[in-house]
Amino acid sequence: MDSRMIQAFQKEITCPLCMKYFVDPVTLACGHSFCRPCVYLGWHNLPDHVTCSECKQMVQKRNFKTNICMKKLAAVVRKTSLLQFLSSEEHMCGAHKEMKKIFCEEDKNFLYLLCSKSQEHEAHRHWPIEIAAEEHRVSDSSEDPCL
Repeated sequence: MDSRMIQAFQKEITCPLCMKYFVDPVTLACGHSFCRPCVYLGWHNLPDHVTCSECKQMVQKRNFKTNICMKKLAAVVRKTSLLQFLSSEEHMCGAHKEMKKIFCEEDKNFLYLLCSKSQEHEAHRHWPIEIAAEEHRVSDSSEDPCL
């Protein structure tokens, strides 16, 4: 796929406020989408009508509906980005020459499945990397809701 097309797609699934892939995207009456946490943090002390930061149109501060399609697309891109990151040479198990797909919570390290069952790690708590990444993103967003 053309790199310009990929960049355009990534831009469309990026919140214009926090500049990260959408987290629980909501769409305003004007049609622009933002992360729900970004909207609520930015508008919590403002009057009932606010201005969209993209088109400057006045919109009501109401119960926004989640943009399900955008939410799914952003989740797919986050997962794809994670898998690309993990498939790099530095994230391959040196002993087994396989992708590390397990996260060791105690050591805060990525492991290959067989390595996670070794004596060194067998008593540790492990997560599939996708779940650990999502948990980390959720815990980070509690500190900064726009992550």
